[in-house]
Amino acid sequence: MNDLPASKPDWPHIIGELRSSVTITDATDPKQPLIFVNEYFLQLTGYSREEVIGRNCRFLQGADTRSETAREIREALSKCMPVRTEILNYRRDGSTFWNELNIDPIFDAEGRCVLFVGLQYDVTDRKLLEEEATHAARSAHSQSRALMEFMGKLNHEMRNNMNGMLGMIDVVLMDESLPEDVREYLEIAKGSGDTLLNMANDALDFAGAADGRIRLEHIEFNPKHVLDSIVKTHRLRAEEKGLNLILDTQSLHSQRLYGDPHRLRQVLDNLIGNALKFTQSGSITLIAEEMPADRSSGLTPMRFSVRDTGIGIPEEHMDKLFKAFSQTDASHARVYGGSGLGLKICEELVQLMGGTIFAESRQGEGSTFRVELPFSPEDPHHLLT
Repeated sequence: MNDLPASKPDWPHIIGELRSSVTITDATDPKQPLIFVNEYFLQLTGYSREEVIGRNCRFLQGADTRSETAREIREALSKCMPVRTEILNYRRDGSTFWNELNIDPIFDAEGRCVLFVGLQYDVTDRKLLEEEATHAARSAHSQSRALMEFMGKLNHEMRNNMNGMLGMIDVVLMDESLPEDVREYLEIAKGSGDTLLNMANDALDFAGAADGRIRLEHIEFNPKHVLDSIVKTHRLRAEEKGLNLILDTQSLHSQRLYGDPHRLRQVLDNLIGNALKFTQSGSITLIAEEMPADRSSGLTPMRFSVRDTGIGIPEEHMDKLFKAFSQTDASHARVYGGSGLGLKICEELVQLMGGTIFAESRQGEGSTFRVELPFSPEDPHHLLT
């Protein structure tokens, strides 16, 4: 404070030298004419002081100025309210610039609005960058949508053909007179075909989730029956690997829920399939827990946990788990295969059903994936009638 000059500051000179555009308007005159502009305003607009003093600022507007923005400014000033907006203005030579406009009313001692003080900033470069970013985002979205549509069509055709091929291999394998070496070759071919079919299914589901084509059902189902069926599907593969596949439903009490059992099955199938893939010894446990009902929504939250004793996931790779086309280790991708879409699809489906999915893992000790989903204990269609 001691460094300030002793004399009274020359405010007009200071304002005139600011590198921001400053205007002062007479608010007592219905025409709201300019009574002061600083040097930077003149540089910004290309006008001389004689050309602007006494005029309303509307001379800066032109054909491409949004009439809605201009009207909002007029309405605010008519009520002596401050203005914060961005508006396209015109210079004297007809070129345009984006004006970040800030106007504040000034009141006298008796509370009358006597002046409007305006600050204007040229934000054209920023607006151009925003427009370019918006255009790029729209273009990327359009290209992504086209790619997803192509993937959907391609994988639909691929899936149909793979089903036909695998069906014929199954028919040939039913021939008990097949030589053992031929049977072995066919089983290898079937295994490879199953892998390709699973990848095609993953890609098709991913494309559907990305463009919003997946629709949920709301039907009655018995959760215990669904879980029993899921475990039975994977039990043979678990036994072939010498793994113990366990279903724990001690905390499951509801015999009837409403939701989408098919998408629930798809999520848990994927998680158990992953556990089987990455577990060489020990066990895999599917735990179903019924949580306290949400009083506000009336929904019954369920928690499903898939716990394995597999190879685990390094801590530095945990943040990549639910990213599309991501696998935690390139060597694992080569050894275990897969599209890198499974967990991303699980996440998309779980979020679509209004739930959450998260993972815990320690390398060398195994992993646990938990899914929490809300289900209705009553028919939602009945509740609406």
